[in-house]
Amino acid sequence: MTATLDVPEQNPDLVLDQSADDYWNHYQLTFALYSVSDRAIPSAYDGLKPGQRRLLYQMHESKLLPGNKPQKSSKICSAVTGNLHPHGGASMYGAAALMAAEFQRVKVIDGQGAFPRIQGDIPAADRYTEMRLSAPGAALTAELDDHAVPMVPTFDGEWTEPTMLPAQWPVLLCNGAVGIAEGWATKVPAHNPREVMAACRALLKTPNMTDDRLVKLIPGPDWGCGATVVGTAGLREYITTGRGAFTVRGTVSVDGKNCVITELPPGVASNTVQDRIRALVESGELAGVADMSDLTDRRNGLRIVVTAKRGHSAETIREQLLALTPLESTFAASVVALDENRIPRWWSVRELISAFLSLRDSVVLHRSEYRLEKVTARRHLVAGLLTIHLDIDAAVAVIRGSDTVDDARQGLQKRFGIDEEQANYVLALQLRRLTKLDVIELQAEADKLDAEFAALTELVTNPDARRKVIDAELVETAKLFKGPEFDRRTVLDFDATPVAAGGDEDGPRERKVNAAWRLDDRGVFSDSHGDLLTSGLGWAVWTDGRVKFTTGNGLPFKIRDIPVAPDITGLLRSGVLPEGYHLALVTRRGKILRLDPAAVNPQGAAGNGVAGVKLASDGDQNDEVIAALPVSCANGEAILSLSEKCWKVTDAADIPVKGRGGAGVGFHPFVKGEDALLAATISVTGYVRGTKTVRAENRAKAAVKGSGADVTPAP
Repeated sequence: MTATLDVPEQNPDLVLDQSADDYWNHYQLTFALYSVSDRAIPSAYDGLKPGQRRLLYQMHESKLLPGNKPQKSSKICSAVTGNLHPHGGASMYGAAALMAAEFQRVKVIDGQGAFPRIQGDIPAADRYTEMRLSAPGAALTAELDDHAVPMVPTFDGEWTEPTMLPAQWPVLLCNGAVGIAEGWATKVPAHNPREVMAACRALLKTPNMTDDRLVKLIPGPDWGCGATVVGTAGLREYITTGRGAFTVRGTVSVDGKNCVITELPPGVASNTVQDRIRALVESGELAGVADMSDLTDRRNGLRIVVTAKRGHSAETIREQLLALTPLESTFAASVVALDENRIPRWWSVRELISAFLSLRDSVVLHRSEYRLEKVTARRHLVAGLLTIHLDIDAAVAVIRGSDTVDDARQGLQKRFGIDEEQANYVLALQLRRLTKLDVIELQAEADKLDAEFAALTELVTNPDARRKVIDAELVETAKLFKGPEFDRRTVLDFDATPVAAGGDEDGPRERKVNAAWRLDDRGVFSDSHGDLLTSGLGWAVWTDGRVKFTTGNGLPFKIRDIPVAPDITGLLRSGVLPEGYHLALVTRRGKILRLDPAAVNPQGAAGNGVAGVKLASDGDQNDEVIAALPVSCANGEAILSLSEKCWKVTDAADIPVKGRGGAGVGFHPFVKGEDALLAATISVTGYVRGTKTVRAENRAKAAVKGSGADVTPAP
């Protein structure tokens, strides 16, 4: 006897007929959109991320204003996560602690208790600290009660929240921001608030202001941690485009045999520097260091003392510290923010200021419209009451002669020509409002309402009038930054040069980070295969058109296999580009873009590349990069391109050098019936004839002879 197992039929309503790829792509895309628009990327208008905006809004609603009693941080963060932002209280407290940190350029939150004073500090637990809005923080929420910004329901529909705060100063430019989302990352340096406010006024007055004047108004970043910007490389590009890399150096002074570290570059923690120094001492690279002491305290701030051994120069130790530790590092600015449709894009400094001024114009317009509505309603009632006062005895007679309230209302409307709303207001008046003194006050109120009505109407209809109001409010807001704490802290040393080498008794030497690293065509940094980075510039190209150049900055000192970028999906090829060479990107549609590496900012180990060549898209037939070729015109190089029915050899010197992000130029004329390249490679010869080389022709013929294809030279 064989036992059978009864298996119930599957309910078809519970079956999701979808491939794993489609399922993953759908939900990954959903998370990516949420991560970008609701978590990591700030708005270009009020300069805040959603979590920060909701925190400040909750503090405003709780009346935690300057001068009022602060509230426990745990209570505030719990209210935010319960009412507005359904995430962990720990993450919300982390954001709040950062906004209250001493090294923040403008403290938005006035924190009571042990909040971070130097980068890398951990705040006390939220049950021990208290918070309230600082004066600049209150200026971000001051106009919420004036209905100056749109309100939307919260995630559970039980409350409303602003889509953005009516910020009176540009938070994003003043305090900077760092955020990493799916496919997007933002890194905005902080700036001096006085300089930013002056630039806002100048751009409000002259929207087409030149870049030269803008750079004079905002010459460079100004972090709360201090530090020094070394040289001018990358600064102007950052100010004008929103993308640029510049060198930032901490403050290291020499006091006898001691090197004293008192300031760090932005984003560099004290313990990170100390751990690096210890590792260098243990490996023997800082053989001249005798001792290191951390004398940092909450009263005097950062102070790390590195003592040189007898017979070693403290100046030499200082140069080695700058060269071998994060005390001197590259700040790769990338100003990414959300536009009015919550879509991320790159912004220049000018565009960020324009976005802030657009917010201020919207705030003035919305609050004026709201106030105009109130003034119009009150003006209407006052006008009706003044009409009644012209013959108050007749009004009293109408009311006394009416049997019901409805009769009285209708009688007043008929006798004095007022509407129902005005009549109801008259009927609700107290008798004391019928005195002669009240009539005088009523007339004064009517005159005041008429003047305010005219002024508000002008603001609502005239952008020039709003600009005058915005300028006056910028002047008033700038008074928040008059204190000595808003003096410039970051030094702009345009005459200095970055430290590229350490020093010892034998003179300068190359940084070890690049001396041993190699990069191969598979996209792997190692010490065993590929070309040395010291012999040229590392590069990588992806099939989607991205390109990356790198000097090796950010690589760890301990050698191990590391990918050329965090995401090497679709990586076509990588290698080391010799000095004097260009990089040619060839697409399947027969386009070529020749890049000069000097025109592209190099990225560190964490960079995922930038737009190299713009690819064509035609429905499902998307273009892609099929070859990345280092070329040198000095060596007589040419490019052999091969399609299904023809081939062509093009002299490298005939290909123009273009900026990155362009669509390239067509260099392979297809014959009828074909529209795609099969391959492209480099051909070197000393004899060039037109666009072909003899050796390349023979090589092309030999290459295609065995394929059986009918290949002819391209016309």
